[in-house]
Amino acid sequence: MDPRWIVIVLANALLVFLGGQLNHYLAHFAVSVFLGGLCLPVAGLRLRFRPGFIAMAVSGLVLDATRPVPFGSTALLLTALFTGWHAVRSRLPRTGTAPAVVGAVLANLVIFLAQPLLIPGALATTTGSRVAVDLICSQVVVVVLGPWFFALQEQALLLRGVNLAEEARAPGGAL
Repeated sequence: MDPRWIVIVLANALLVFLGGQLNHYLAHFAVSVFLGGLCLPVAGLRLRFRPGFIAMAVSGLVLDATRPVPFGSTALLLTALFTGWHAVRSRLPRTGTAPAVVGAVLANLVIFLAQPLLIPGALATTTGSRVAVDLICSQVVVVVLGPWFFALQEQALLLRGVNLAEEARAPGGAL
């Protein structure tokens, strides 16, 4: 069995936990952050389609379990973004931190803005300034935590014996 998707899901579950802790401390300031976009780049840029798709589906369900959204909505968004990203990734740089951080910021923006459309009545009860502040804070946290989280995922994969950089350099490439 390919351990890649399990490692990615466990790392994403850790991210969900840490994001919940951060939101707990930020609640005093009436601010919350969404870090769902960080789940996507390593899977979208470095994994094959099947393990990446499974990782995004399960990670989306983990994210949904901690938020007041219809169950499966984040899983649907993550798998749709993953599928689109996977389709165009041959034209994207796959190594380095910068492409992953830019991708995480864009994915976070799309998911953050799409979530209220999936929640009945959310647009009527949310003010624009609250959305703007939460979005700006979320994007800043994604940019700051992104390099650390991507390194964590890569090292976790290395612990399981999966060296994505070596596979990418191999003749024919694993990607």
